[in-house]
Amino acid sequence: MQKHEKPPCISIVVALDGAQDRKAALQLVNQSIEETAAHLRTAWPDMAETLINALNELFDSYTYSPVDKGIGLYVAPNYNKLFRFSFPVQAKVCLGEKFALRELLYQEQYGFDYLVLHLEEKKVQLYRGKMDRLEQVNDDNFPFNFDNEYDYSTATTGERNKDKSVVAVMRQKSFYKAADRLLEAYLHGQPLILTGPTKDIGYFEDVFNHKKDVTASIHGNFSCVPLKTLEDKAWPAVKSFIEMRDQQVIRELEDRNAQVVDGIRDVLRAARNGQGSKLLIEKDFNSADFTDELTGRLRTKSSETTHTIDAVEDAMRAVIDKNGEIIFVKDGVLEDHKHIALITRY
Repeated sequence: MQKHEKPPCISIVVALDGAQDRKAALQLVNQSIEETAAHLRTAWPDMAETLINALNELFDSYTYSPVDKGIGLYVAPNYNKLFRFSFPVQAKVCLGEKFALRELLYQEQYGFDYLVLHLEEKKVQLYRGKMDRLEQVNDDNFPFNFDNEYDYSTATTGERNKDKSVVAVMRQKSFYKAADRLLEAYLHGQPLILTGPTKDIGYFEDVFNHKKDVTASIHGNFSCVPLKTLEDKAWPAVKSFIEMRDQQVIRELEDRNAQVVDGIRDVLRAARNGQGSKLLIEKDFNSADFTDELTGRLRTKSSETTHTIDAVEDAMRAVIDKNGEIIFVKDGVLEDHKHIALITRY
């Protein structure tokens, strides 16, 4: 096998969704590192041990979590980083001039921040979310508790002349209006999900000022249940929001007036020419074509070469380099476009 002078960028993606426990997961990660180490010692003997040590350091720093569907180890000289993936991944090892991007870009598409506001009669709780994980906000504002002694604005006006039930509703709405004012400091354009009993969501919607930020409402009381129960409710709502947003791009793709190129070879050619505005890729689409990093030509990968890069990755890089956008869609959505399509600028 050919030896190389320039150190590689190492990308190891390990699929963990099939691992039944911590021991099985760590075994999969260790096996991938050992396979990579053997290749490094053959192709990059002078720098192999330094790179292998960096991989092992990442492995030692990894704390297993059953929610991880996969992890990514990324190592190069003076760089090492571990990423957790909460979505299914395809196992792979890439050694080349650049890191593999697909999983990182997919995580970026789905990994934006969002907020979950849980409403109940006596307490309002706020959570920060990223993908399928939530973290409760505990600061001077939240949780926000109902205080019978607190003057909730207009709720006390003329209370003596009103029915008790009417007064209760007025005070509840004023409580939620106060919570809404506190919420304003946390909203920076990210999606907001409301959760809580139907009655409380209704009261809150009557008084709050951020309707445009609400992505979904989930009815039910989640204040006394494990956090994972709320996570399992919130994450599908976020995914639905993303998929609805992506449907707009698919409609743009199908617009007869849109300039569209499809199929990996034509897409790659157009992307390299700087034409790419939006690149749509089915999540698990793998091309049989690879780019030779030395010549730039497309060909089928030989098992003996290390100077190849997935042509799909190459197309993604070309689009990003020209400030284009990468959008992953469900498998099968782009079947008529050979699983990959590029909306071009011209």
